[in-house]
Amino acid sequence: MPKKRRKLDVFCQNPECNCFNKKDLKNVVRNGKRQNGTQYYRCTECSVSFVRTKGTIFYHKKLKKEDVAGICRHFVETNSFRGIARETKHNKNTICAYVELIAQHCEKVNDFLIHDVKLGTHEIDEFWSFVKKNKKMLPTNFSRTLSKAMRTLT
Repeated sequence: MPKKRRKLDVFCQNPECNCFNKKDLKNVVRNGKRQNGTQYYRCTECSVSFVRTKGTIFYHKKLKKEDVAGICRHFVETNSFRGIARETKHNKNTICAYVELIAQHCEKVNDFLIHDVKLGTHEIDEFWSFVKKNKKMLPTNFSRTLSKAMRTLT
């Protein structure tokens, strides 16, 4: 008896597919994992494989999410690049590359909030304070939804 397919909260990322950007279809199946633990998916309609992290700072990267979060925590505490490298046991060049990547994504989010949402700098500061304060109350897919909105704009 074949396994029953579960609905996944992932959609096909191939623009030529009939199921592109359509959620709650049973056309996406799991298709193995990468070395860093990222899940591969495959669309059964167009047979294209993809990962959920496309368009994020984790796309085509080898570090685990926990390691990147640790780098961010150290960076926010204003530690030096060499100090972060010693603490996390990663190369200094890796730390510099991730910090640059994180800064680019932060810049995109701020540009989105300034130009498209039409917020001022004080409002953006209050927005991030609100997000930080209410992080436990936000839905688990908030960051994914925000990054998806950013992708549709670019």
